[in-house]
Amino acid sequence: MKNIKFIFHCFRLNVKKEWQYKSSFFMQIFMMVLNNLSFIAVLAILFTVVDNIGGMNFNQVAALFAVTCGGYAVMHMFFYGAFDIKDNIYNARLDVFMTQPKNLLLNVSCSSTSVSAIGDLICGIIILVITRATWWWYAVYIPIAITAGLIYFGMYVFWISFAFYIKAGDAIAKVAEDITLKASAYPRAIYDNFAKLIFATIIPVTIYVFLPVEFIFINFQIWPVLAILGGTIIWLVLAFTFFKISVRRYTSGSVMGGRY
Repeated sequence: MKNIKFIFHCFRLNVKKEWQYKSSFFMQIFMMVLNNLSFIAVLAILFTVVDNIGGMNFNQVAALFAVTCGGYAVMHMFFYGAFDIKDNIYNARLDVFMTQPKNLLLNVSCSSTSVSAIGDLICGIIILVITRATWWWYAVYIPIAITAGLIYFGMYVFWISFAFYIKAGDAIAKVAEDITLKASAYPRAIYDNFAKLIFATIIPVTIYVFLPVEFIFINFQIWPVLAILGGTIIWLVLAFTFFKISVRRYTSGSVMGGRY
């Protein structure tokens, strides 16, 4: 509970910092909403030509993108600092975080917020409105977005931790992130068996978006829900454990400084 309070406290402080520039604050959100809705517009045009994609209709494919947006929003709103891990390692800036009495990974990850990500969360809700979603979709959207964001966080931290071992370690995380976000916008049925195996293991697209949409939104089943929760826990444990092991390779730069 202390860590959860810490996460929200950091988010509140980061938003207050960004709020000083109100025009920029709202513009970032608006532009992100506009950018995401452009994908839905293209998707709508595509469905004037075809009846389904991988056995899914327009509303179901749009739901995939809504969940993708939700997970992206949670990651970038609450854990945006995770994207600075590589720079903190190579520039010896982890020293500042190590001196503070908080979990190192959480401290680094919650150190900044992407305001534009709020637009992703808003866009996800707008997509549900566009698809005339049932009340059930609205009720489970936020919990699904949270689990998706935690999976995204766990996956990214696990792969970025290779930056402690190899100089291009961040490239591994970037590739995994790009595949996760791009593959999750389309139905699972269009991918071959090898891709499905990858998505069910080292790049968690299946539990990130496929299972939530297929077995919570469309056809509720309890076992896939348990698989999502279990997969979320596994990725978080892998991330925190591998980061804790890897940080032993960090060499301090004896940097004097503070946070603001």
